[in-house]
Amino acid sequence: MKKQEADKLISSYIKKLFGFAMSRLSKIDEAEELAAEITLQVYESLLKQDSIENPDGYIYRIARNVYARYIDDKKQITAVEGLEYVPDSRDFTREIIDSESYGILRREITFLSKQQREIIVLHYFHDKKVKEIAVLLSLNENTVKWHLACSRKELNSGMEKTRTTGTLGTEPIRLCNMGHCGCSGSKGDTSDFLAKVITQNIAYAAYHQPRTINEIAEELGINPIFVEDEVAVLEEYGFMDKLKNGKYRTNIRIYEPNKTRHRIYREIEPKYTKLFAEKYFAPILETITEIPEWFHIPDNDINLMKWCLVCYMAHKLEISDDAYYSRFSVKRPDGGDFIAFATLDVKPDWDISEAEPNIYGACGDMGRANFTDEIWWKSWQLDCYWSGRTGGWRDNLSEDYAKMYFWLNNQLPETTANAESYARLIERGYLIKNDDGYKCNLILCDSERKWLEYIPEATKEIKELSCQYAAEVEKAELIGQPEHMHELIKCQSKAAAGYLHTRVMKALLDMGVLKLPTKEQAKGLCTIMFTGE
Repeated sequence: MKKQEADKLISSYIKKLFGFAMSRLSKIDEAEELAAEITLQVYESLLKQDSIENPDGYIYRIARNVYARYIDDKKQITAVEGLEYVPDSRDFTREIIDSESYGILRREITFLSKQQREIIVLHYFHDKKVKEIAVLLSLNENTVKWHLACSRKELNSGMEKTRTTGTLGTEPIRLCNMGHCGCSGSKGDTSDFLAKVITQNIAYAAYHQPRTINEIAEELGINPIFVEDEVAVLEEYGFMDKLKNGKYRTNIRIYEPNKTRHRIYREIEPKYTKLFAEKYFAPILETITEIPEWFHIPDNDINLMKWCLVCYMAHKLEISDDAYYSRFSVKRPDGGDFIAFATLDVKPDWDISEAEPNIYGACGDMGRANFTDEIWWKSWQLDCYWSGRTGGWRDNLSEDYAKMYFWLNNQLPETTANAESYARLIERGYLIKNDDGYKCNLILCDSERKWLEYIPEATKEIKELSCQYAAEVEKAELIGQPEHMHELIKCQSKAAAGYLHTRVMKALLDMGVLKLPTKEQAKGLCTIMFTGE
């Protein structure tokens, strides 16, 4: 056989020969030595042959015999059985691909670092020399050699490991109620970044204990290659932190249903709701009989103002911590600035009939604003069970309030060009169309400052109740939570009384202090637009 033909044939078998060697020896350095010897013997033999009808069988026979001599030389065994010629029907490639050791090798390559993996693949699977790899990856040749040496060591160690699949590999979790406290960015919030089940499980895998990418992969029972890119995005956007030891820790507060915590809340929430409603909210709201002159309320229905007052008054129950948000909020590359949270979606291990009804769910406080010399407006909104809105923060658009501003200033003429704007404002319930034309269905306030000054402060007794409630909430919320979340939980617990607002609404409805809004009023419920200072 001509040298050119032999070169071409031997090149096509380099990977297969290395695979054969790995299937027999497992250790990288030994396999390399054996593969090199087989390659040499095959090449020399090819040059002596005129033609070969069955290259697979021919080369496989040489490989087996070289392997036998190699073992004899190493004195690891005294004889090798089955050195006879392999039948033509035997597929040399398939024998290698199916070999257990070679399969383990491919598995272990995925557990190398990204750079090491690239170097190993280029060297052994694409037949690239050290110099070529250095050029391709813009690395020093010595660096490539060092990575090759380290990789061989790691691979040899890994070949002897028994990889196990963690709990999340057989019982993956799901997250729900994913959201944020703060301002979302152009790419959305927690629910957008954790939309995929794999991303949710990655986040949960590193929540209770920091893990490396490989450890996360083992816990999920998947290839590390599919983990590292997801982790990179989560780290870039602040949902995971990379620690000094190379491990990752999830920076999302994950609420996990807990029977003990549930029982505590079943006891304390009704108790404190009743106390706050009777001692703080009701006495104040019942004294309000007039609408301030700097207020516009649809139909002059003072009941609508009281609904807003409940929310703002609830903030007076919170224990002040001005630095809380800046300490824990993450500024993200897409402009987001928020604290991320999610809930583990699991079936409670208690009687489902005891689960809290959705009546107490809410989305807010949602603020939107525009401050220029020409245009000044600010909005506040809370979506709750009694408001006739769906969509949450995603549908609370600044442009809607801008259009309302122009309408209020007679700068939104009812023309064909503005037809969609009018349709949108009517759909949102901000404008109501009647026989007389249109009317504003939002509460308008000339001065945010006057509104805030209008709201009474909580008494010393009420503030003490808030402190007591915060302490009980903190104790409950710390159950089962990892240590790195404790400070956040403690700070969030200080505001716990403020989040009783929807429960207080229900209590005030039952007491007759609040009245249910009409269907028309509901869409504008708990919405204020400030148009002055």
